[in-house]
Amino acid sequence: MKKTLITIIAFIYCLASWGQTSLYDYLKLGKFKVGFTDTIILDKTLQYNAFGYNGTKPYFVQVWYPLKQISKKDSFLYFKDFYSVTKTSIFKSVQEQSKKHHQEIIIRDCISENAETGNPNQFDGYTFEDIFNLIGNMQTRSVLKPVSKKSDYPVIVYHHGSQSNSFENFAMAEYFASKGFIFVSANFHLPYENISYGLRPFSQIVKNEEEKSLNTILEFAKSLSKSSTVFFVGHSFGAQMGFRTLDQNKNISGMVSLETTIEFKKDYEKIKELWSEVFQKVVQEKALYPFPILLCAATGKKGAFDFFKILNAKKITYVSTIEQFNHNAYTSIFHLRYFLDSKIPQPDKALLEKSLKIYVKHLETISVFFDEVLKKKSNKGEEMLFIDAQ
Repeated sequence: MKKTLITIIAFIYCLASWGQTSLYDYLKLGKFKVGFTDTIILDKTLQYNAFGYNGTKPYFVQVWYPLKQISKKDSFLYFKDFYSVTKTSIFKSVQEQSKKHHQEIIIRDCISENAETGNPNQFDGYTFEDIFNLIGNMQTRSVLKPVSKKSDYPVIVYHHGSQSNSFENFAMAEYFASKGFIFVSANFHLPYENISYGLRPFSQIVKNEEEKSLNTILEFAKSLSKSSTVFFVGHSFGAQMGFRTLDQNKNISGMVSLETTIEFKKDYEKIKELWSEVFQKVVQEKALYPFPILLCAATGKKGAFDFFKILNAKKITYVSTIEQFNHNAYTSIFHLRYFLDSKIPQPDKALLEKSLKIYVKHLETISVFFDEVLKKKSNKGEEMLFIDAQ
């Protein structure tokens, strides 16, 4: 009976959503419509063995891209469509396990905790799973369509944070697809039995596999367009992977780092202990990044981030905010709970709204950064920017 009630509420919520505040009242999309497709890439040089699958390593890849128009028959996808499981796929059991972990982590990072106080949330009459399901029924602006031909749009490759997923920033993907970019993301984590999601059994650890995975997705992304322009955006661990992988890479036009978490640290020995690969690249090797980099972190002050002051890059732009901005607020899924407030009061509504405004301003700032790179403007030196909710 409870499940039936939740289904009815979700249906009513979807019907009424157009008359309520939605994500797209804050996120102003560009002139293009947004196409969405997904695919599976197999890496024959790596093996994966878990949950009944034993073979070459798969990457579950998602692509958002510009469409000049859509027909009346095309319907917008729901958020839950981004993590649906293909029933006939040989990867069904792997995808089901991934979906289970995605739900657990979204509940942990975006639903269960009050973003302002850190205390557990309570939703009268609703479980965290109920909230997750209602969020899943929110409509996006993506339309399911296969890519019909190679275009000449610039490409963005996105790498998610630790324990996260390829759709954590679907709103960012829609935003840039609507502005004429192809946005490529993938699940860089695969599930394994009896081990925390995001980790791998010792017996299946391959040296530099994470770097190789990123390069594999970059090569796939480049194949989607005639354009030679490829941007990289990473959040948290994903941003760290950019620094670990992209030094000396002349095929990258620009990089956006969405808070590696190292920005808040000054103790070099601690950084070396916790983020040894990044430390080795930036400090020990003094690696060269031959492209401009936009560094974002909610440090609370305008200025360069301590560890990255020695970064050897073509141009560095530091973007900070003085207002409270959660580490996961750089992702779009963090803010979706806010849009349930008219049905289910959110105790941290005010902070979520302020955070959403700051999130959108980050997208606008990134858009300016990309535009300057494309127009070859101001691609040398150092710059300090400051973002607030106003």
